[in-house]
Amino acid sequence: MLKFEHTNPSDKESYTSGGTSHILPAERAKATFEVEKLVNILDGGVDKTKRKRFIISPGEGFDLTDKYFWNRQEMLEKHVQHFIGVHEDFWDTYIPSREDVVWMMEYSAMSGALMNHYGLFLPTILSQASDEQKGMWLFPTLQMKMVGCYAQTELGHGSNVRGLQTIAEYDVKTKEFILNTPTLRSMKWWPGALGKVATHAIVYAQLILDNKEYGVHAFMVQIRDENHKLYEGIEAGDLGPKLGDHANDTGYMRLKNVRIPREFMFSKYQEVSEDGKYNKSEAKEKNNKLHYMTMMSARGGMIKGAGGYLAKAVTIATRYSCVRQQGYVDTKTIGPYQSAEMPIIDYQVQRYRIFKQIAMTYAFKFTGTWMTVRFTELDQMDEASLNAIPEIAATSAGLKALCTLWAWSGIEDCRKCCGGNGYLMAGGIAHVAADYVWQSTAEGDAVILMLQTARSLLKSLESVKKGELLPESGPVSYLNAMAGKTHVTDFSQFAPRSENTTRDSFSDLLYLRELFHYNSLVSVATAAAEFERNTKRCSTYDAAWNESALFLINCVKAHCFTFMLNNFISEIERVEDKAIKQVLSQLCALYACSNIVDE
Repeated sequence: MLKFEHTNPSDKESYTSGGTSHILPAERAKATFEVEKLVNILDGGVDKTKRKRFIISPGEGFDLTDKYFWNRQEMLEKHVQHFIGVHEDFWDTYIPSREDVVWMMEYSAMSGALMNHYGLFLPTILSQASDEQKGMWLFPTLQMKMVGCYAQTELGHGSNVRGLQTIAEYDVKTKEFILNTPTLRSMKWWPGALGKVATHAIVYAQLILDNKEYGVHAFMVQIRDENHKLYEGIEAGDLGPKLGDHANDTGYMRLKNVRIPREFMFSKYQEVSEDGKYNKSEAKEKNNKLHYMTMMSARGGMIKGAGGYLAKAVTIATRYSCVRQQGYVDTKTIGPYQSAEMPIIDYQVQRYRIFKQIAMTYAFKFTGTWMTVRFTELDQMDEASLNAIPEIAATSAGLKALCTLWAWSGIEDCRKCCGGNGYLMAGGIAHVAADYVWQSTAEGDAVILMLQTARSLLKSLESVKKGELLPESGPVSYLNAMAGKTHVTDFSQFAPRSENTTRDSFSDLLYLRELFHYNSLVSVATAAAEFERNTKRCSTYDAAWNESALFLINCVKAHCFTFMLNNFISEIERVEDKAIKQVLSQLCALYACSNIVDE
């Protein structure tokens, strides 16, 4: 590490002080609201704030000041030591909830390989394993006697899960599944914790019974023995250095005739009998996407996590901009070289860039809360929640794609707002940028995920045109304006009031909501019209869809911005504190107007 002479915080500039210790307390004192009350609103209530602080408290007090000087091996080793040190006192008494895991991700100072254990491996056991399987795997997982990874993505397939090429064939004689990655493209590629740390992997593979395909299913595979050596038939290792996230041993794995017991196929919703017959539960009969629940849940967590990571970056950028001074206050008068200089936060462009990202952070967090509630409802597995899965899958796909892209773009702009110091790892923000960027492509390519949402939007519009109204509380209720209208060329009939529009209208959240609803309606209808035109001139459905992709992407962007605005406004409407309501309303208006200006 670099060694500097000890510094002394002071409001007087000297050889050992920048003379800035008074600035941030003075800025905080300007708040027009009670900070703790706003924290409670962001967290979802006083009890949730207490829970969050309990979750993050074991990680406090660790000295990580030299972490930017570690090599990759040290990062992985220290991450494992840190993770175990934080969690081991709770292994026998605590099962983290979905929201707990998101908070761990947001506030972790040492993220890495074992986040996959809690973030993907454990949730799959909780949501996909039968009671008997939970009896085998749950407590060993909680106690880190099983260290797991989530092996879904392959070298040749990521977003197209249905096309995975790993196969699992059932041997009736031995009552075992035989797993293989028969081609180069079928090797597992990118799972975190797989390279060095994991002892077990949840492997997603095509189930084949008596030469008949039954689709992708999940299997528990022990990949390393008690001496942490790979079992016969398993080849695995680390993929090597990456742009960031260096404490995560992102890996690859190839399987050759690896046998596992019949009972190791996840069987909460389906099972293979001893004689090789496939049996589905009633829940899976109604919805065959249940085995994608972990992936959907991960996407939901990444939406809320986008707010957490952007919050880190914008906090650093805001503090830096308050303290950093550049440019004289009075440039017309030639005075001493020590004349008063401007804090860079007072420059309009700098302030806009930073405040825009603060607004985006709140939009992400409130939308992430909406997603968390929806996934909690799915845990009930009643008829209503099962029916909601397609909508939630489509919504989480587009939101995950765009929230992670927008968050990374925002983090990078916050880094640039810190000038040259934003390039320095010790400043914290460059580290956040490098470690976050992978999330923009994880769990599905952004374009493919947006196109999944586009299919749902066009399907909803088609239903509305037939006179089938959508729920007013749903994410696409704005399409109801098209009810029964099969051919519309003049969309001005749906436009919000404009005769009295003034500058103040853009501080009116109800007007902004109407404006965004109108924009989304027009965008979806335009994309649908483009697709309809292309279906007439293209030879196949897929060719027409591909030719319409730019229009479809635009309509998803418009929809997601509108969806987040709706969630932002809904949260504000629930706020009782007048001071907080006012400041959140201003922030929400900035979120909307910055979208109009920049997008």
